This record gives sequence, structure tokens and C-alpha cells, in this order.
Amino acid sequence: MNTLSDRTAVFAEGLRAAQGELVACRSWDDVWKHAVSLSAERPAVSPAAYEYLKQGDLPDVNDPLRSIADRAIGITQAQLAIAETGSVLLIEPAPIDRAVSLLTKHLIVAISEQDIVDELADGFGWLAQQPQAAAYATFVTGPSRTADIERSLTIGVQGPSRMTVAVLA
Repeated sequence: MNTLSDRTAVFAEGLRAAQGELVACRSWDDVWKHAVSLSAERPAVSPAAYEYLKQGDLPDVNDPLRSIADRAIGITQAQLAIAETGSVLLIEPAPIDRAVSLLTKHLIVAISEQDIVDELADGFGWLAQQPQAAAYATFVTGPSRTADIERSLTIGVQGPSRMTVAVLA
């Protein structure tokens, strides 16, 4: 079992291999400052992240997908991160929760450093103990990648083309 700083370093390596980026933050305010530095457009914020930020544009309850589609920056919160793969675990039970993580161009996922575990088996063990997570849980590893039958890789077709994980120390 690795220490937190070791685990975070392994996580950062896995995230980079998946073409994701890591930024260290001391607070949710730092996450917000990073997000607004990336675009003049106001970031879209998932309901889970809004609880901490108290700012940003929430998806419209009546039409969450259309209200967030193709926004420059989206911010959400992960429940867990896997060092071994550089993946984050998102628990998003409803379309309003999923809109930001699926439809923005650059997704910023905030995770507490204490919520990084060593390997995928640890993540599945944690998930098995969370009865509410059964509704909809996704392991996300880097930006969206799609390949066609001719093995032509395209980034960002079925999700964000950029992904940054903001690790809150």
C-alpha cells in the first residue's frame, strides 16, 4: 500500500498516460480560479460540485443536456480515484448530474487526495459498499476517445476532449 503522496504520483502518471492533466489545488476556490483562467465563458458546474463552489452555471432541470452541451469548461466532483489507472469514479444518478461530465469540452474533476486508492480492486471494493452508487457509476480515464474500424483515433467525440483532475490536498 502506498502513502498519499506516492499514490498521488502514481495517479498523476496514469492520468498523463491517458492524456489527462493534473492540477494540485488547496481548495475549491483554487479549482474555480483554474477553471475561469481557461475560458472567458462561465463554467458549467454539476450539482455535486455546486455544493462546494456555490457559483457557476448548473444544468437546467427541465433540459439539462441542451443547457450544457458544448460548454467550454465543466466542473464536477469524483467520489474516488484509482492510482493504478489514473481513473476517477463519478457517481451521477440522473441526467442533470451527468450533463456536465459528458457534454462539456474540457472537464475538470475535483477529488480529495485522501480519496485516491491504489488499484482498481480497491475501487470496486469501495463501490460494492455504496448501495446508492448502483444507480449510475462510471470510471473515467482521460478524455473521450473513439476509434473507428480503420483504427483512426478521435478525441472528444463522445465526451470531453480535455480532462483535468484537480487534486485537493
